[in-house]
Parts: sequence; C-alpha cells; structure tokens
Amino acid sequence: MKKYNIFIYSILLVVYALCPLNVSAQGGLFTDDATARNLFYSGNMHEAVKHFQELLRVDSMHYEYNMLIGYAYLNSNVDKSRAAIHFERALKNPRADQFIYYDLGKAYMSAYRFDDAIESFKTFMKKGLKLEKNDISPDRYIEMCENAKVLMSLRADVNVENIGTVVNTQYPEYNAYIDADESVLYFSSKQPLNSGTQLDVDGYKMADVYCAERVGGKWQPAKKLQAPVNSGFVEDIVGLSGDGETLLLYYNNEKGFDDIFISHKDKKQFTRPEMLSLTVNSEQKEEAAMISPDGNWIFFSSNRPGGYGGMDIYFSRRLPNGEWSNAKNAGPNINTEYDDSYPYLAPDGVTFFFSSQGHNSMGGYDLFRCSWNAADQFFSMPENLAFPVNTPDDNKTISVTKSGRYGYIADYRANSTGDLDIYKVTFTDVPAPYCPVKGEVANVDSASRMTDMSRYKAVIREAGTKKEVGTYRPNLHDGLFTFILRPGFYLIDLYIDEVAKTTTELLIEDREPDKSVKKVILKNE
Repeated sequence: MKKYNIFIYSILLVVYALCPLNVSAQGGLFTDDATARNLFYSGNMHEAVKHFQELLRVDSMHYEYNMLIGYAYLNSNVDKSRAAIHFERALKNPRADQFIYYDLGKAYMSAYRFDDAIESFKTFMKKGLKLEKNDISPDRYIEMCENAKVLMSLRADVNVENIGTVVNTQYPEYNAYIDADESVLYFSSKQPLNSGTQLDVDGYKMADVYCAERVGGKWQPAKKLQAPVNSGFVEDIVGLSGDGETLLLYYNNEKGFDDIFISHKDKKQFTRPEMLSLTVNSEQKEEAAMISPDGNWIFFSSNRPGGYGGMDIYFSRRLPNGEWSNAKNAGPNINTEYDDSYPYLAPDGVTFFFSSQGHNSMGGYDLFRCSWNAADQFFSMPENLAFPVNTPDDNKTISVTKSGRYGYIADYRANSTGDLDIYKVTFTDVPAPYCPVKGEVANVDSASRMTDMSRYKAVIREAGTKKEVGTYRPNLHDGLFTFILRPGFYLIDLYIDEVAKTTTELLIEDREPDKSVKKVILKNE
C-alpha cells in the first residue's frame, strides 16, 4: 500500500475508532466498521469488499468506505473495474485525496475505458504528487492505454474457454501448466482443504499444487499432490516439463525463501523437491523457471543485481556433471526496466513465451512470444499475444501443447467461478493436429474380416457442408479402417458392394489427440 494511503488510513482509523458505526445486517452479512477495516488492513481484500458493500448500503456516498472498497477491488482477483464507481464517489468529496486519480486510472483500464484512464492519469500528473519507487508511473500507464487501443484492434485469432468447475472452484486457481499431450494439468490453488492451518495474507489458505487428468476427453476432478511436494506453507508450481514428469516449484516456506525447487515423477509419486543450485537460486528472489524439452537449458526469473530492472529472465546450460552453468541475462530483446518473468519454452524447443510489464503491454503483465535459438543463445524480438489472451490486468503464465494450437492460462473473466480460473486458449490460426481413428464394422465375425472386407468402403463427409473428405478401404488383414482426420463433426457412409448402407456420426474434439487411438463402430444394418 502506498505511503499516502497508510498515513491517511491511519488517521481515519483513529477517527472511526472513536466514532464506530452500528452493525449492518443487510444481505445476511453481519459487519461493522472495525471488522471491515481489520479485513482490509490484514490484506484480505476479497472479504473486505463484501463487508464494505454492506456498510455502503447504509451510506452509499461514504467517502472512506468508497475509497477503501475501491482499493480493495484493485488488489483482489475479482472484477477490478468495479473500483471505478467507488473512486468516482470518493472524489465528490471536496477534501478527497488527490492520489485517488491514480487508482481511478487503473480502474478505468480494467473497465476498458482507456481514454477515461488517460485523462485520470493526466489529472493526477497535474497535481504534482510523487509516487513510491516501485509504483508504475502514470506516464507508463498512459503508454499502456495507448498500447491497449492498438492491441484491441489487432484482436488475436483465438478462442478462450473456461475449462469448467471440475477443475475451477470459487477459490484462486492459477499458474496452469499442461503437458505436451494435453493429458495432465498441474496448477496452484488456495482451497480450504490445503495443507496446514496457516492463512496467506489474502485470507485464503496457503497455496498447494494440484493435478487434473484428462480421461476420455474429459477433465477429471483435480487432486492435491501429497507430501513431500505440498506442506503447510506456500508451494506454487512455476514450470513443467513437456512430458509432465518434472515439476519446477516456487517455495516460500521453511525449506526455501523465494527459491526454485525441482521434483521428478517416480512411478505415480513425485520425489522430494530439491533446491536448484546456487547458479540459479541466489540471495534475491527467483519466482519462476522452465527446463527446455531436451533438458539442456533452464530459464528462470530473478531480481538479482546487474539486470535491466525489476525481475529479469536468465538462462543456464546444463554442464557435463549435471549442474547448471553460471546464469546469463536473456538480454534487451526480452528484459526491460520493468518486471519480466514466467519464462516458458514450448515443446517444439523454439517458441518462447514470457510475461512482462514492459514492451507494449496493455496493462500490468502481458504474455509475449518470440523464438529461441539455442545454438546462438539468442531470442528474437517478442510479439504481444494481444487481446483477448491479454487483458488490462495481469496475465502471467501460459503453457502450450506439442501442436502449439492449444494453451492454458489463468485469469479472472466474466464467466469465472469466483476468483482466478484456468482457461483453455485455442490459437485458431494454428492448424489443428490430425487425429488417427480406427473404424470397425459392427457384426462382422473374424472369418468374414479375412474374406469379405474387400466389398466394403467408407466415404467421409463434413456434417455441416456435406462436403466429401475422402474414401477409405479397410485393411484386409484385420478388417479395420484407418482414418486420419482433423477435429470436426463428420458423417461416415458405409458402402457394401458400392451400395450405401448406413451412416455413422463421428465427432473429433478440437484438442490434442489422445495417446490411445480413437475408435468408432460403423453401423452394419
């Protein structure tokens, strides 16, 4: 919280301690001034919002409550745009804190009101007020607003879909990492059943790592990883190998403070996480890491001295003895004077993603993509993934499948279940992968398969357009058809002696194909 807020809020705490408000019981929530403020000052913003909402039912124009709830919205994972109306109300007070214009600008950005945000930041600048060292300047926010207007017009060719309540809950789910086959998903969550009794500063349980598996094309209920990965303190997943066998973890607990640990899968369990070497970890903060698909490189973020500013991305090469070499800064194509973090190298070993507050971000952290050349140890100039992958709020992590068509992110959006949720991104400009399908004709005995299958053929059409995709003949040794198709809805017409007999529907979902071959039974009536 900024100094001006601390000073003013401290004075007001004294004032309202002497003049407490009556308890509000509207909406079924019992609260009072002290309860709401205690939640706010403890950092539990999502609960503070609920309590200030009740207090504002009594006096909707209450200056302090509008200012506090606005700040709470901005510092929670719910709809931050709701802060705008409360800051607007607070500014109607003739003695309103002029720093509110700075936070109002951020609230307008979350509401996609970029021109209003620019005016609010300009008003703040005219006041001649100074921010703290780590606060992003209003000039930079104005740049972000201008970037946003451009990036909104360059809307990315993608679909963004909430993966549903089998995985997502009313609690924060974030740092989503998928394996190359889109068969297993690891993520962090702050659910009540997490290990230990400690609460984080936001009022949720300490983060634990969870896993969900995809079976038959459906995500199964997520399960919390057991010890030794999770403990009663903070463990966040911050990287995953393409085969899903190696976890990279951020620890902020009794084992490590702002350090990166690694754990390998042994049969069905993960081994005890071990701290990465001191060429990766330092006395400063390391918050994310990723090992290349070939295992020869590690990329990580750190705010160690000598960088370009804030968090920077570094990389190290695996030495013959298995240790990591001295870290090398990724350079100015990647790193900026702002925070750059959450590196991720795709399964192709070339496509490199990261998150940054710099470059042409449209607000907070944005996701960027570039190319990595291992031979030259060089990163190409990055491109912003644009809207709707990126939003005016923080967009930090992405992981993709081996085809590059599908990615997983975490965000709060209009259809979120209560807090940060995990979303699937489909890059529709990337061709969908082919899916092998085995077709078996029903009611044909093994003897007939060897003698009569030459009489059969299958003609596949697109269900919508009825356009013919191809004609297929069965393998005369086993009597099975082999279809290689992209995702879509198809009709399979079965012919016997060139006479159409039956039609079977076939749906191939738009996702990475399963490791097992899909099967379809062709009617034979």
